[in-house]
Amino acid sequence: MKKLLLLTVISILSLSLIAQQKGMSPVQIAERNKPGTVMIQATFKGTVSAIEPEFDQAALEGLALQVKEQLEAEGTFTKDLFWNVYIRTFCANVDKYMMKGTKTVTKDLDITMVGSGFIITPDGYVITNAHVVDENDEETKANFAKQAFQEIMENDAKEIESSMERKLTDDEAKALLDANGWYFSQTMEVSDISKEFSVVMGVSGKNNKIVPLVIPAKLVVQGKPIPGKDVAILRLTEKHTYPTIRLGNDKDMRVGDQVYVLGYPAVATFHPLISEESISEASLTRGLVSAKKNMKDGWEVLQTDASITHGNSGGPVMNESGEVVGLATFGSIDQQRGQEVQGMNFIVPSTIVQEFLDKKDITPQMSDISLAYEEAMSLFDASRFKKALEKFKEVQDMNSSFPFIGKMISDTQRNIDKGLDKEPTDMKMYYYIGGGVLALVILLLLVFRRKKAKS
Repeated sequence: MKKLLLLTVISILSLSLIAQQKGMSPVQIAERNKPGTVMIQATFKGTVSAIEPEFDQAALEGLALQVKEQLEAEGTFTKDLFWNVYIRTFCANVDKYMMKGTKTVTKDLDITMVGSGFIITPDGYVITNAHVVDENDEETKANFAKQAFQEIMENDAKEIESSMERKLTDDEAKALLDANGWYFSQTMEVSDISKEFSVVMGVSGKNNKIVPLVIPAKLVVQGKPIPGKDVAILRLTEKHTYPTIRLGNDKDMRVGDQVYVLGYPAVATFHPLISEESISEASLTRGLVSAKKNMKDGWEVLQTDASITHGNSGGPVMNESGEVVGLATFGSIDQQRGQEVQGMNFIVPSTIVQEFLDKKDITPQMSDISLAYEEAMSLFDASRFKKALEKFKEVQDMNSSFPFIGKMISDTQRNIDKGLDKEPTDMKMYYYIGGGVLALVILLLLVFRRKKAKS
């Protein structure tokens, strides 16, 4: 009976300690790391030239006959379905139906590409992907082509619509744009290129709204896009004390562990229904570590089913403690359809990031303002709202535009007004219970030892 009582008390204490060691919730991870997660803007200017492609009429006639016979055999032939299948097949195999022409077209280029990143030192060193800042990346070149040769592509689309006797659907128009952009990029040459980089971070504005602050940045070091080590480091050029994020160790991750991704996916960030003021706030997704895979050069990447798409590139991927274990980097493409495969994304691990930091003698460090903000958030999560309010105001005194600080002060004050603060009475009770359990264990051990000694 005595042993059972002792084991029960020890179990209670063990469970209490385990509870304290649990990771943070998704809400806590997002709240602590959004301030240090930033949008990367890379502006490229120069001149591009490419050979304007021509259509292979014989191949197109063969495609039309093939699609018609297929749909008639299935008994599903309609004019709309014919054109839909025709366009999708054309776009998936564009190199079969287009060929190099004889005309070279030259256009001016002025385009801004967007990615994600995060700050790892108080003085503004920022981590992102190399391909976000690289003009030679295949995806970047395709976007160059789409912008530079947009007029030609629009004319091609109008000719197709005239043949169809209807408007292209949004999916059909996008597929044609992507296919044409890819084909132009195959012969495209870029000259007199200049690059400028900036970082957009959300800061607290009027009425606690998050507004964008654009800060110029310089490229410090750049790796190679995938299959290379896809890491780049920027340095913010304006002197401030910046919000930061902790760098963790990917080697501690196991298959099945949760990961959380912060960034600026283009489909959500620049959605036509979303207000402009929301652009500078990062989005959170989560998933599991699906596998650990080796690249052809032998270094390891993490595979995840977390949602990662265009614009997420370079954003922080965090473990359950909120530490960065890698960069959201690349996904898988269905080679037949040329579309992204969801649930098959990859993460460049933090150990590779550390290699680039070591090259430039950069030491990751949390800023004082982020440490103070973390402390305030921990007090808030423990319902110690009065103490949290003091700490939030301390953060605000350090930087009145610190992201989300106005909102957190308002939320904290509202909880105090509702009488939800658990300091000091309620919290003391928790301390007494925890301390009481420990004291009881010690007391029981002493009693049992004395009785044993007497016997």
